[in-house]
Amino acid sequence: MRKFIITLLILSSLPLYAQEKQQHEYSFLLVDAPARLYTMRQSNENFLSAYRLGVRALGNALPDSLYLFKKIPTGNVMVAIEALCELLLYPIPHEEGHRSILTAEGIGSISAPFYNKYGAAYVNGVRDAELRNLRDAKLPTYIRLHTAGNEADYALALRSNALLSWDRETAGVLWVDLMLRKLSVMLYYFSRDDFSPSDEPELERDIVGHDVLSAIRHLHRPDMEFQRYTAYGELTDEEKKFHNRVRYRSLLNLLDPTLLLKTGFTLKSGLKFNLAGGYGMAPFGDFVDEHFWVKWGKLNSHVYLREFQNRSAWFPAAGVEFANIPLSKHWMADATLHGWQQPKNLDFNTAQGQWGGAADATLKFKLYSSAKNGLGISLNLGITAKTQGFLLEEVALGKHVGGRFGISVWLNK
Repeated sequence: MRKFIITLLILSSLPLYAQEKQQHEYSFLLVDAPARLYTMRQSNENFLSAYRLGVRALGNALPDSLYLFKKIPTGNVMVAIEALCELLLYPIPHEEGHRSILTAEGIGSISAPFYNKYGAAYVNGVRDAELRNLRDAKLPTYIRLHTAGNEADYALALRSNALLSWDRETAGVLWVDLMLRKLSVMLYYFSRDDFSPSDEPELERDIVGHDVLSAIRHLHRPDMEFQRYTAYGELTDEEKKFHNRVRYRSLLNLLDPTLLLKTGFTLKSGLKFNLAGGYGMAPFGDFVDEHFWVKWGKLNSHVYLREFQNRSAWFPAAGVEFANIPLSKHWMADATLHGWQQPKNLDFNTAQGQWGGAADATLKFKLYSSAKNGLGISLNLGITAKTQGFLLEEVALGKHVGGRFGISVWLNK
């Protein structure tokens, strides 16, 4: 550790030539808490950075007539290529979201994120007894096991929104992924697909089947006889009414100017802002979001308002984020604060709320940067501290303090 600190101090004295505004950041999370590959945050961060690098490399390899980074021209061949890649890769972070909840609980499972003969991607390798025990012992975690796939997709879309609103990525790289991911999540909420294949061995079956329908049934009837899959016709009238609530609220995810290639609105003062609506399911019900991003000089900020709801009671939440805060020539930081009221014990039925929150910070040290080759590398050290409660991408629902470590690769635009 002493040698590592000395090395950082020596590197801090070296001149850096590349300017931050000329570079894109691709961050990779190497270790997260709990240190079990991979957490939802880890999977999302690494997937998005790898996707952006891949799309940019592909775009640079194709003739200029097929691809423009700043706009998506009609009939662009590159858009078709990106859409095909997105359809093939889409299940990876979705299924990793499901799998991360099991891994955090010490339950072994297998992510099979490629379409099978049923046209579905799975997480499997789990016995009924393990799932039933999780339901009976930790119902909010079991509900989240169902909703975690759509949660991962929703969090990925927010990451893309931020990068585009802050001009840290171009629409040519991220627009296709953002559009198809939001549409896919919305269609999943609307779906009434009776997915229930009965000829699969226990360990080869998907852990939950239809994520949304199964989550709704278990929220309303947690004590019923255990079964993995839920068909729409098996829902009660009250559960079907709740499904309608979920379906139509999911349309809020389409209230996003970025889907129309408008990545922000710039005022005469130079301040740029963007906004979007959002919706998702939580371990105790669902939530509605209002997001606002601001870029002004070196300031990159994000503010959100959130309204949670369980069966019938509403609970407020809010958060503020600052990204890449310059501390010195070699150091920068990200900082986020969350505050919420959520149902006590994350219960679906209670009207009693419980206040809580979280703080998140990441310190980045730029150990190498060169204007000659346009490459930069930083080491990133982060920490999250939270009370009991549901926080996007954080797999722990209880009180938790966890550190993480990663790197960022910085490349010229």
